[in-house]
Amino acid sequence: MNSQDLDQPAVLYDSLIPADPQRVSPFGRHVRRWRAIRRMSQLDLAVAAGTTPRHLSFVETGRSRPGTDLILRIADALTVPLPERNTLLAAAGLAPVFPAHELGSHALKPVSRVLEKVLRGHEPYPAWVIRQPLTIVRANAGAEALFPGLTTLTPDQLIDLWYGPGPFRDHVVNWPDVVQAGLQALRHAAAGTGDTEVIRLLGRAEAHVRDRPATPRVDGPSPVACPVFDLGGQVVRTISDHDGRCQPCRARSGRAVLAEAPRTICLEEIITSRLGS
Repeated sequence: MNSQDLDQPAVLYDSLIPADPQRVSPFGRHVRRWRAIRRMSQLDLAVAAGTTPRHLSFVETGRSRPGTDLILRIADALTVPLPERNTLLAAAGLAPVFPAHELGSHALKPVSRVLEKVLRGHEPYPAWVIRQPLTIVRANAGAEALFPGLTTLTPDQLIDLWYGPGPFRDHVVNWPDVVQAGLQALRHAAAGTGDTEVIRLLGRAEAHVRDRPATPRVDGPSPVACPVFDLGGQVVRTISDHDGRCQPCRARSGRAVLAEAPRTICLEEIITSRLGS
């Protein structure tokens, strides 16, 4: 994946797929889409997948039917996510080889227990379990105290809340930095997965910020931001220290009372007060 892909707006992902009047198979359409996303020619992919450009061309156009082994080699060369590899197999008329289970299923009980332990370990700081694309499936008590109801929101609603006009934009002091990091993460996911739903959500987020474009950082974009909230005259720093480096805020080192200025409080303090109320 080219690092320049991370700067591509959502509208360009569709344009990466070249128009080709030649008939292709359902499987071939998927392969060409992934080749376009990964910016790989037929020759590049053929070499990486251990086949010939001629045979790959036949596979894409439907003149030759690929087997499971070749499909998985192609998927591996294109770094296709596992769920999408099942889609490739299905497009070729083959059975899926990667099982899919819901988080609450019996098969994922061990995973569920680990996630619950991680969520509890973050208390009183907020933590969420997020399933692609942008679906919050679990939250700990700290997360519910600070941002109640996020687990009930759809991906579209989360995008609107985070990037659109409203309380989040109004109360985040460093909103340009925060939204820039969010867009960077969405672009990374779009480039890495090629997921059409992620690309759609990226476009929705970009549409929200056109009226207030985020200013790029002088030292380059960062995938991490430290949201600073202004809540009724109280400045809440979620993650920070006196040098501006990102680290968990602690009650002893992260709290300061400033004379004739908004009071700066630690995230732990506000969550603990909400949990106790």
